[in-house]
Amino acid sequence: MTVSRRAALAAGVLGGAAALSTAGAPAAQAASSATGPNPTVAGESDSVGKLRRQLNLAAAGDRSLARDAGGRCVVVAPPGVHVLKRPLVIGGNTTLRAHGATFTSDVAVKAQTYTKDTNQHSPEPTYPATFTSVAAVNGRDATLLLNYVPDGCTGHQAPGNIRLEGGIWDPTAHFVRNATGDDRARATAAPPMNAITFEHTNNVELSGVTVRNVKWWHGVELNAVRTATVSDCRFEGWIEAPTAGLWHGEAVQLDLPIAGTAWGGAEDGTPTTDIRIIDNYCGPSQDHPGWGKLTGSHTGAPGAVHSDVWIERNLIENAKWDAIGPMNTSRVVIRENTIRACWGGVYVKSISPNPNETVDIMGNDITLVEGSTRPAVGVNATNAQLPVSDVAVYANTVRGGGFGYSANVTFRREPQR
Repeated sequence: MTVSRRAALAAGVLGGAAALSTAGAPAAQAASSATGPNPTVAGESDSVGKLRRQLNLAAAGDRSLARDAGGRCVVVAPPGVHVLKRPLVIGGNTTLRAHGATFTSDVAVKAQTYTKDTNQHSPEPTYPATFTSVAAVNGRDATLLLNYVPDGCTGHQAPGNIRLEGGIWDPTAHFVRNATGDDRARATAAPPMNAITFEHTNNVELSGVTVRNVKWWHGVELNAVRTATVSDCRFEGWIEAPTAGLWHGEAVQLDLPIAGTAWGGAEDGTPTTDIRIIDNYCGPSQDHPGWGKLTGSHTGAPGAVHSDVWIERNLIENAKWDAIGPMNTSRVVIRENTIRACWGGVYVKSISPNPNETVDIMGNDITLVEGSTRPAVGVNATNAQLPVSDVAVYANTVRGGGFGYSANVTFRREPQR
C-alpha cells in the first residue's frame, strides 16, 4: 500500500507538502520553450524580472554567462528584498549566487478550512478543532525556488548539476509583515510553503543558505533527488503546523513523488538517495521557535526506500520532536551531531510498506529537555514484516532520555544502552 500524505491530509491526519493543489500548471512546467522556465510575472519588480531572464539564459547554457568550477552557468541575484509571485525556477547546469538577497512570497491565496491534529505536545499558537487559514491558489506555487522538471519526467532525469549559494529564503515574511492581530491571526496570514524544492533531479548543492520562518512545511525538500549536499546552511524558525503531528516538521525533508507529493513530472515513487546533510544549524529564529526536526522522511511507497544518507556535524537546538528522524531510509549514518534542548534525539523508524537496513548512530552529543517522553536514541521496527536490520549504535553522549530499541531490530554489534 502506498502511504500518501495527501490522502492522510484528507482524513485530517497529516499536513505538509501533501496539501499541494493540482489546480493550474506546475511552475516548473508552465513556461513555453520560447520564454524558458521563468516567464515574465505581472506585478514583480524589475530586479526579479531581470533575475528570471538570467535564469532562463543559464537554463539554455548561454555562452555570455560566466561558468564556475563545476561547469555551471553563474547567475548572481541582486542584493535587497525580492517579493516573488511565483517560484523562481532554476534549470540544469546553473549556479545561483544569492548572497545579500532576501526572497519572500506573495503568491495568490484562497481561504482553506483545516482540521487540527491532536498529536502535539506544544501547539503554537492554540487553534480550534477546525479553523480557516489560507492556501496558495496553485499549490505548486507554494515554494520560493523550484528546479525545472519537464512534463512526464521520471527517475532523476530532470536537468541537474545545480548549486545554490547564500541568500535568506523566508516564505512568510511578506504576508506576516502586512498582517494585523494576535499571533494566530498573523500565523494564518501566510500559506503553508516550502522555501526550496528539488524534484526528479541529480547533483544538487546548497551552501551557506539561510531558511527562515517557514510555515508548516519544509525548508529544503529533496524529492526524488540523487546526490545532493546541504552544508553550512541555517534553518531558523518554524511556524508549527496545527494540522499535523510534530514528527513531520523537517527542515530538510527527503521525499518521493506519489499522488499528492509531486511538484512536477511523474508520480513514479522515485526515492531520494546519496544525500549529505553536513555542518548545518537548525534552531529558533527571533520570531519563531525551532523546527520539528532537522531532517527526516515520512512518505513511503512499495520498494521505494531512501538510501545512502549521511547526517553529520550538525547543531540542532530546541527541536519540538526528534532532532533527527529518518523514516523509510536505509544505509544511513548519523554521526557527531550536537543536539541541545530538544524534545527527542535520534530516532530511526521503518514505515509501511518497506523494511530498512544498515543504520549507524555514533558519536552524537544529545541533551533533551526536562520532562521529555522521547528517547535520546531510538530505533523502531514497526512490526515483524518491517524489520530494521544491521544496526550499530555506539559512543553517543546522552543527557536525559535513554536508548530504546523495539522488537524486530537486529544489530551488527552490541548496541549502546
